[in-house]
Amino acid sequence: MDHTQEIKPAPNAWRTTTMVLAGLCIVFTVVIIFAFSTHRIRLLTDAERYALIAQELPLATPERLNYELAAVFPHTFQCTTKGNNLTVHVDMSDMHPNEITYRNVVRTFAKALSALHESGYHDLNSIMLSATYPFADPIKNNTDFTIATVTLDRNDLKKINWNHILRGDVFELTKKHQLHPVLMTSPVAKADQHLD
Repeated sequence: MDHTQEIKPAPNAWRTTTMVLAGLCIVFTVVIIFAFSTHRIRLLTDAERYALIAQELPLATPERLNYELAAVFPHTFQCTTKGNNLTVHVDMSDMHPNEITYRNVVRTFAKALSALHESGYHDLNSIMLSATYPFADPIKNNTDFTIATVTLDRNDLKKINWNHILRGDVFELTKKHQLHPVLMTSPVAKADQHLD
């Protein structure tokens, strides 16, 4: 006698399989629709993004300034305003000592000025920018040293070409600046000094 039996699918198996496939199609469709709807948010043009920001954060407000600075700075910063005078202090302690160069400080200050301009602060009497970095003193304690400061008055601000601020040298705009000697020993600063 042959003990093998023919295995037949249960009468409801095709119906169950169809229902499972239909459910998976619905879930897959919902996932695709969700992915495209969130992807649309990421594809806002710069003008649309700027319009949304302008609605939430009006120009020439401290909130807008902090937003613009946070967008360009990986560093910690602090802004203070007194009337039409503005001070921006940048803490560069998260940078490697080899990155503390004249060129990087110029780039950092240019980014700060660009953010100030984008935030709507156009009618200022003066802007003071400063940067600090912790250097080890002889006892091996890290102490924050001011590595650069620059003060730009109204006349200096009028000289700035805002379309090309990121390519310019902030220190060339005014004589009211101080640089730590460590910046003057960087290879870029030495090359710049030889060009003068």
